[in-house]
Amino acid sequence: MMTLNQVAALQLKWKQRADRTACKHLRQELEWDEQGYLTGDYVCILCGKSCGPRGFSLVASPTVPAPSTARYPHCDY
Repeated sequence: MMTLNQVAALQLKWKQRADRTACKHLRQELEWDEQGYLTGDYVCILCGKSCGPRGFSLVASPTVPAPSTARYPHCDY
């Protein structure tokens, strides 16, 4: 869990890096405000970018098969 102040510090640190590779936002955490309330967004723990309320996207992987909507009809993949 990250607070808004931690996110701002992480974004500043990311911008100051000499290595300017693009972040893929693969590791994310829930964002909290300073009063302890969830903002409803996920934040990348590497660069600090807000990744929105869903916080992730399905990525094709050669080792892990994509989930089947037939097995999970209630999910909106």
